[in-house]
Amino acid sequence: MHTPVELADNHVPISSDDRDRLIQYVFSHRKTAVQDFLRERSLPIHGTKGEIRDRVEDQIDANEVSAEDLIALLDRVEGWGNQHVYMYDAPEGEMRVWKSEARAKARLKKMGHEELFNKRIPLVLPEEPTLSSVEWSSERVRFIWIEKREWTQRREDLDQEGSAVGVPSTISFKAYEDKIARGITSFDWNLLTGSATLLIQRLPSGERYDELRVNYESALEEAVHIGDFSRTKITKAIKKLEKSTEVRNRQIAHETQRGGRVQFTSKSRKEDAFEDPDLKSSRDALGQTSSVLGNFYWQEKLPHLSREIHTKLYATDQRTGIFGECTEEEVQYVLSRIRHFSR
Repeated sequence: MHTPVELADNHVPISSDDRDRLIQYVFSHRKTAVQDFLRERSLPIHGTKGEIRDRVEDQIDANEVSAEDLIALLDRVEGWGNQHVYMYDAPEGEMRVWKSEARAKARLKKMGHEELFNKRIPLVLPEEPTLSSVEWSSERVRFIWIEKREWTQRREDLDQEGSAVGVPSTISFKAYEDKIARGITSFDWNLLTGSATLLIQRLPSGERYDELRVNYESALEEAVHIGDFSRTKITKAIKKLEKSTEVRNRQIAHETQRGGRVQFTSKSRKEDAFEDPDLKSSRDALGQTSSVLGNFYWQEKLPHLSREIHTKLYATDQRTGIFGECTEEEVQYVLSRIRHFSR
C-alpha cells in the first residue's frame, strides 16, 4: 500500500508547457499503467493508447484528473525499473528513530524539508535535482528527487558536407540533437527489516552512478545517518546466481587471481551461456576467480514474476541495474533475492 501524500502548501501551479510535457512523458510508458491509474478513479479505460490520451486531456480540462495526479503516476511508474540500484542495511538505532513520527519529522526539519512530510511538490522539470516528497509510515519511508536531464544525441543522418550549404567542400558539419528528459531518484527504506535501496533512474549516457550515489548519500545524511548503514556487497550473489536455477546466464565475467578477465556470453539472450558445452567446460576449468559482472534474466516461473526481468550486477561498485519498465512488486522481489544470494 502507498502512503497517502498530499500536495505541499508551497507548490507552484504547473504551466501549460509542463502539462504538455507531462502528458507526453506519461504516455511514453506502457498503456496498462495509465489504465490502472484510470481504473483507480473509476474512469473509462477502453480504447487505443491515442484514444485514452485524448480522453485524459479532456478529463484534465474538465478537472476530473489533475496534472498533479499524473505527476504522482509518473513518479510511481518511473521509480521502478530502468534503475541502477545500491542496497544497504540500516542499524537498529536509526530504524527506531524513523519509526517514530515525531522523531522522523524532527530529522526532516534538520534537513530543511519538514514541509515534505507526507507531502508532494509536483515537479516536471526542475533546473536542479529537487526533493519532491517524503512518504512516511511507521513501516517505510521513501524520499523522491526529480531532476531535468539534458544531453546531446548524435544524428549522423543529418550530417552535411560544406558544399551543400555554400561553404568549401573541405568543411563538413556533424549534427547533434539537444534532448531533455525527466529523471527520478529515490531512497526507499523498509523500517521493519532495515533493508534500504537507492534507486537512480538510468542515465541517458555514461556511468556516473557511483558519483551520484555519493551525492545523494550526502543529501540524506542530516536526516538519515546513511553513513552508519552497511552497503550490500553483491559480488557473492553473482557467483551464486550463476549456478542458480532462478536466472538465465546471458553474460558472466570473472577476474583471475593474476588480474586477467574472462567473459562468457551466450549466443542469444534467450539461451544460457553454459548450455554451450564448450563454454561450460571452459568455465569448469577456470579455477579460482572473482566475479565482476553478472548479466541475468530472472525466470518468469518465480513467485511475484509473470515475465522475465533483466538485471546486471556490477561488482566494481556493488551496483545492480534493472532494465525495462517494471512494477514495484517485481523490483522488490528481485532485489530481495539478490540480497539473499549476497549473504
